[in-house]
Amino acid sequence: MIIRSNNTTNHLFRECLAEIPTEVRQRLEFSFAVADKIVDLLKLKGISNRDFAKKMRVSEVTVSKWLTGRYDFTLSQLSKISAFLGSPLISVSK
Repeated sequence: MIIRSNNTTNHLFRECLAEIPTEVRQRLEFSFAVADKIVDLLKLKGISNRDFAKKMRVSEVTVSKWLTGRYDFTLSQLSKISAFLGSPLISVSK
């Protein structure tokens, strides 16, 4: 069994990240940021994932996908979620 040090693991991780195209990396960063914001707002408002799913008329599995940060939201979904939570999830400069 080979045990790698954290430095080796970190180096390999950085190499893998460097190979990801910029647009893919940005999309992932945006998705994780949106998911984190939804999680924070749900906690702040004391809303469970189950209640959130019911209010949004989606399954709990869908909410779970949203909160992983790997879901590709549409603008319509983001607008609906923002309206329900009473807070914008994204901001665009004019």
